[in-house]
Amino acid sequence: MKQYLLSVMKGQKSSFTAQLIIYLLLPWSLIYRLGLFWHRNFYRLKGSYKAHRPVISIGNITVGGVGKTPLVIWLARNLQDKGFKSVILIRGYMPKDSKDSDEVNMLNEQIPYIPVLAGADRVHNIIKSKSVLPVDVYICDDAFQHWPLHRDLNIVAIDAGNPFGNGHLFPAGILREPLSSLKRADIFILTKTDGSSAVQVLSSQLKGINAKALIVESRYKTAAVAGVFDDDILPEDFLKERKVVGFCAIGDPLSFESSLKNSGASVIKLFTYMDHHVYKKNEIERILESCRSQGVQVLVTTHKDAVKLRAFKDLFIGIRLVYIPIQLEITKGSDEFIQKVISVCRH
Repeated sequence: MKQYLLSVMKGQKSSFTAQLIIYLLLPWSLIYRLGLFWHRNFYRLKGSYKAHRPVISIGNITVGGVGKTPLVIWLARNLQDKGFKSVILIRGYMPKDSKDSDEVNMLNEQIPYIPVLAGADRVHNIIKSKSVLPVDVYICDDAFQHWPLHRDLNIVAIDAGNPFGNGHLFPAGILREPLSSLKRADIFILTKTDGSSAVQVLSSQLKGINAKALIVESRYKTAAVAGVFDDDILPEDFLKERKVVGFCAIGDPLSFESSLKNSGASVIKLFTYMDHHVYKKNEIERILESCRSQGVQVLVTTHKDAVKLRAFKDLFIGIRLVYIPIQLEITKGSDEFIQKVISVCRH
């Protein structure tokens, strides 16, 4: 039911039932809009905390996955290569049944030498750590709407394939704010531009809202498949023409499905769960049973899911669990993007 509702919010369903759901949710969207108004004006009166070092926000205007985490990793690595000491501030979403954040664990694996501070109160984490951690710049994940903290650069990631869903505010749609809020952005990062025929139309729309913002284009690229339990890097063609079962719990499962298809794998079945889902033993057993009943010996997931699965190692008898690492590649505007970021870091 949750996945169907999300598809309605994203504009992927147009049936009578979908339109009825939107109609019933529109009054709640109005209440949500009023809440946004009061929340923003409260911090306009109260003021925002100005950190002792520049704060770069990487956010979005919609709910669901747009590719912010790969962007955070890309930016942190590039700043590290140029000699800047970054600290990443992340909410670190943790479901009730979990003691760890999948995103934090993934960041710690991919960029182990860059500190990651998790918690909803980013200001508290800055104050607590500023005398302990050497830092030139803070990279604040999911902070476009984080009013308690002043940001020196607002980067907004937008899914080029489905930028604004059905166009309604949450919960009738996926918009966290009205599109006019994009006037606050300094840089737009269009993600998942490969395969999208609407990039030029989207760019024109964004220029109409905010002509001063830099527009950068990017896409996902997959690295070599890796083993979850042994960290083996497998040959690039490991999945080609191989029967596999896939599963994921991310904001945009279609992107994972696309990665599987691009790998050349023969996908027998795909299990999808809501973002940040905490897997239970019986769910893993059900997925494994599907593999065994169809003679599949390779199970594929995402890195974000892989960090949550190592406790189930003993269940994977005769079936290999691998994940597809995803990296961000800037395809247009890379030099201008990094120059603008560096100018803020040196401010």
